[in-house]
Amino acid sequence: MNWNALRRLRTRFLQFDPRNEAIVHGPDRTDYWGSHSELASYDFTFAERIGWKWDTVLTELKTRGWTLPQGTVLDWGCGTGVAGRRVVEAWPSQVHNLALHDRSGPAQRFAVERARSAFPGLSVEIATPTAPEVLVLSHVLNELTPDALEHLLTLATKAQAVLWIEPGTSPVSRQLITVREQLLTQFRVVAPCPHALACGMSAPGNERHWCHHLARVPGYVHTDPGWGRFAQTLELDLSRVPFSFLVLDRRPETETTGNARVIGEPRYYKGFAKVLACQAGEVRELVLQKRDAPELLKAMKKAPGSLYRWEREGDKIRHGELIF
Repeated sequence: MNWNALRRLRTRFLQFDPRNEAIVHGPDRTDYWGSHSELASYDFTFAERIGWKWDTVLTELKTRGWTLPQGTVLDWGCGTGVAGRRVVEAWPSQVHNLALHDRSGPAQRFAVERARSAFPGLSVEIATPTAPEVLVLSHVLNELTPDALEHLLTLATKAQAVLWIEPGTSPVSRQLITVREQLLTQFRVVAPCPHALACGMSAPGNERHWCHHLARVPGYVHTDPGWGRFAQTLELDLSRVPFSFLVLDRRPETETTGNARVIGEPRYYKGFAKVLACQAGEVRELVLQKRDAPELLKAMKKAPGSLYRWEREGDKIRHGELIF
């Protein structure tokens, strides 16, 4: 494991600002990977952590009966290619071709190598961005200039579906909400939003909130000494892996509506819980009392989910069920 490279990369990711002209137009914009060993170390650690986010989103989509459109999947800004690989693993029969694109030549070649090794029967290639059936985007917003983002959104409008995951920070989440509003007229929102209206997070009074969710971290991570060293060395909390995401689809709606999305985590108190919930175009804090819905509160504690179906009176949840 190239620990020095991992420290350097983490520092860079935390400090990167696309508005910095020296970075945008300097050599760092072209490529910040130093060697194959750096890519391999990143893929084994940071990229795998990103993979938990993808696993959480893709499992939800499959649980809800959503299916990936057939055809080419373009992993744009692929890095080591973890996002594209996770999508292929989720729907192997739907992906006819995996196209990988990154501004870094070494990263593209590494991603192709890893994908071909994982899926020997699949067509995998480095590709110039064209009109794919599925556009996959992972952790790209904080490295895009405004012009680059506009070019990316133009590409997105040519796809049948867009799967997009970003860090769960407030600034990036707000950026992704802006993207959602721009693309809303051309796609239906599959997730995370339980509605197709304007984002309630943008309403007055919600300025301190942001749309984020928590990845389901594999159990072995908490006991594995290697992951323990990674967390300690890089000063990361692996028990909480927040992210923001957006899934868009041109195909008509095939599922029932009326779901509610819990933002972040429920907050538990004696005999009740408070949740920040998105439902029917609004984001507001709701209360779930144990005496009203003991089974729902129990399910929420035992298997924390983010998507529910419930009935409420004002700000009180009366009863409901966990969907995912």
